[in-house]
Amino acid sequence: MSLTEILPASVFQLNVEGLVASVMAVEQQPLTGLQTDQNTLSRRSATLSDLKSALSALRSKAQALTQAGTLSPFQVKAVSSSSATVAMATASPSALAAVHTLSVSQLAKLSTVVSQQLTGSATDVVTTEGIGTKSVKITYDGTDPATSGTAVTVNVTLNAGDTNDTILTNLATTINSDSTLGAKISASVVNDTATTARLVLTSKQTGQANKVRVADATGSLLSTIGLNSGIASTGTAGGFLYADTALDAKFTLDGLAMTRSSNSISDVLTGVTINLLGLSASDMTLTVSADKTSMKASVQAFLDAYNKALTFLRERTLVQVSATTSGARSTTVNSVIRGPLAGEMTYRSLVSNLRSDVGSSVSSVQTGNPALLADIGITAASNGTLSISDTTKFDSAIETKLSGLTDLFASTGGVATRLMTRLDGFVNSGGLIDGSLSTATSKAQNINQQITRLQDRLVIREAALRKQLLDLQKALSALSAQRFILQ
Repeated sequence: MSLTEILPASVFQLNVEGLVASVMAVEQQPLTGLQTDQNTLSRRSATLSDLKSALSALRSKAQALTQAGTLSPFQVKAVSSSSATVAMATASPSALAAVHTLSVSQLAKLSTVVSQQLTGSATDVVTTEGIGTKSVKITYDGTDPATSGTAVTVNVTLNAGDTNDTILTNLATTINSDSTLGAKISASVVNDTATTARLVLTSKQTGQANKVRVADATGSLLSTIGLNSGIASTGTAGGFLYADTALDAKFTLDGLAMTRSSNSISDVLTGVTINLLGLSASDMTLTVSADKTSMKASVQAFLDAYNKALTFLRERTLVQVSATTSGARSTTVNSVIRGPLAGEMTYRSLVSNLRSDVGSSVSSVQTGNPALLADIGITAASNGTLSISDTTKFDSAIETKLSGLTDLFASTGGVATRLMTRLDGFVNSGGLIDGSLSTATSKAQNINQQITRLQDRLVIREAALRKQLLDLQKALSALSAQRFILQ
């Protein structure tokens, strides 16, 4: 009988893995501490990055309110129309506030020339015209194609047996493929019945100045297909669809009769683009005025950015103490929750500074202009967030004190100007937040290096410890065997 058969397996057996785990749990405590520090720095870096984004957004909205001249959000104009089916309009800040009367008697049209009706499957065109290359000239500015310097010549080859469909399609494709004509004219083949087709040339811009004209250069292909820009199309005959007098827009603005090539008109009122949409039976009005909706939206965007940045700062610098009071003088602190920036006086002070920047009086406004946000209906809640609490007062400021709004926000010491100056030191490249981020990054890198070195040492320590315990196990087993023999 062997020794292993006599001795129970459990005699002098060490729990090697349990012992290793117990020892390593103690020796890994410094690693746990470093990883906790690493997580803290990671959260701090994320907080600082988010803070920079929030403050940068606030600075951007503040800067928008400080723009001068036509870039100022308080110079934005809008145009209201008394008849949206007749005309609508837009205005730039350079537009003058005024009311204009408008009547429209004719809309501008696209110049269109069509061929005569042809049987698509027939071959009468090539039979009449003959095979070979045919050249045609086309203009897109109303000039005579036979003599104009802007005429474009295109060539089409007719082959024996070509159907009328084939010839019309080849001619349309050639016109559309030309870099000059393709930008000015659209050519297509329209099947006006199940068996017939017509070639249609249409200008891409309205008005007589963009009239399409055609002429044969070599051969008589255009004459054969009845594509004639000199006569009006009637029934199945070819020609133009609209006479010269019908191509331009005709309207009366403030009593003055006018014509234009386009239905989008930007050269009759400074800073105003009028879009003609339909005919009018009587005068309608276009009213150019301050765009109150846009102005309010710009201010609201600023307030939203301010509230977001302020709330973020308050939450991240907060120190929240949970305590229980028992008796007259006994208070027990149960817990303390500190925001990731709670220990940073620079950021804690920023909360109060921001509130001061928006809440204090603006001394740089002209006499009579509002000096406080409250003067235009903007007030702060108990947590510091801002809102337009009095819309009547705000709308009145837009109606009567536009220069005052500019003063309040954009003057030398204006609310938006003060905020920009305050925030520059935080969000500019190399500013306070970048400095804090750089420090956090440097510390994180140093901790990462410490963690790597410690992990390497722990791996070596664990291997050595396991070997020591296994060697001890072997020695104990040998002693146990000797003891049994002696007994």
